[in-house]
Amino acid sequence: MTEEVYAKANSLSPDVVRSRFAASGVLRCPGGDSSAQVTGARDVITTAAHAFRDLCKPPMSPDKCIFEYYLGAEKRTVPLSAKLWMGTCFEHGAKAVAGDWAVAKLAFPAEVTPYEIYEGADILVELERVLAAVGYDIEAAGKADRYGPFNKTMQECQIRDVRDWSIFETNCEFTVGASGSALLRLLGGRMTLFGVLSGDYHDQAYCPRGRCEFRSRQWSSVYVTLKGEFKDRLLAAVSQSAAK
Repeated sequence: MTEEVYAKANSLSPDVVRSRFAASGVLRCPGGDSSAQVTGARDVITTAAHAFRDLCKPPMSPDKCIFEYYLGAEKRTVPLSAKLWMGTCFEHGAKAVAGDWAVAKLAFPAEVTPYEIYEGADILVELERVLAAVGYDIEAAGKADRYGPFNKTMQECQIRDVRDWSIFETNCEFTVGASGSALLRLLGGRMTLFGVLSGDYHDQAYCPRGRCEFRSRQWSSVYVTLKGEFKDRLLAAVSQSAAK
């Protein structure tokens, strides 16, 4: 859903929805674009580690990247600083997914309300309904529906196939560029982040044409849980920020 469609579906003002999801934006680096979001403080972003590194090669310097977001209808850009923390790199398997997180600092604060850090116990509930907020999706960019052109999108979906509490799947569906985007729990009016998108399983043999039902490791999205070192690094970066 676009922000406008989400607003209509939930009987909300479009301005309220745009403000609520303003923290989601695009991370533009020399190697490509991905999604990221302002989290915990206005100068801290979370995303996927593979936005900065190719497999286990040395990461690019984050200060070569910019974070792009919208303040109302106005596009804003903020360069990244040189500060970057990422999960431990593994070439393959579940450990590679579990380490696919990154916390970076912006050179100056974005003018948005950050997503809050999920402060509850690290418990993932099978079939819990959650909300994905995507700053950038290559198939959405430049497309239009009856509500007009869009890029940022929301999806309501469910947690599926929790594995070792560090990674899990959902029945959300994305394409290239959505990596690093937020999965949110809605607690009242608060948007609390508890995972970032690592990637998708899109088995075309299983689903050759169009939208398909969830099937673990065949047609699903894979998330890194905000817990352990990921959460500790994020909390440390936020605690040192003066831009709450």
